[in-house]
Amino acid sequence: MLFRTWLQRLNALRRGPAFPGLQTVSGQLLARQAHFLVLDLETSGLDAKQHHIVSAGWVCINQLQLDLSDSFYSTLRPATDEARTLGQSAVIHGLHQADLAGGISESEFLREFLQAAAGRVLVCHHSAIESRFLQQAFKRQYQQSPALRFADTLALEQQRLQRQGQVVNNSALSLNQCLLRHGLPQVQAHNALEDAYGCALLLLSQIRARGHDLTIRALLNPHSV
Repeated sequence: MLFRTWLQRLNALRRGPAFPGLQTVSGQLLARQAHFLVLDLETSGLDAKQHHIVSAGWVCINQLQLDLSDSFYSTLRPATDEARTLGQSAVIHGLHQADLAGGISESEFLREFLQAAAGRVLVCHHSAIESRFLQQAFKRQYQQSPALRFADTLALEQQRLQRQGQVVNNSALSLNQCLLRHGLPQVQAHNALEDAYGCALLLLSQIRARGHDLTIRALLNPHSV
């Protein structure tokens, strides 16, 4: 068993990086100059080892311009060798087994994601969920996961409110509550593309509120600046 693990690691080193397109964007880059991929995943539960991604959506921002021409949405169909259940997805996301059956495979989704994310800063609202589910998906398909770092609009909003001396509770940090505070239209919750779009609008408002000198490092580490 140890020999097999060692051999797998040796082969991985010989092959080089498995995800060359996911290069780290310089922390010194100004946010107004950056390109972002704003992502949302809808899942069948909260445990990434037991549950699965049922749909995914993203939109792109290029130098503070929202570009919907590169937007993406798809459901994910279950692998043929595993029995997946929707859990509460039919209630929460409005998705049914037929919706998943017409979707793309997990491996196809990851290929789409890798292509779209190349050279971009990843963004989510409450990124811990997306990060865990992406890592598990990559491990299933590639036996390893890239180091994924996200600008998290939830963390950015929490920091903004705390700087204003406000007491922040979890309900105040939902995507729609954040959009409401910024005077932005609310979105249909639990639709991956709608949530990604709302997150993108929120990010643009947060960046503009912070000024032209905001860097990617400050976006990625909101509580350290």
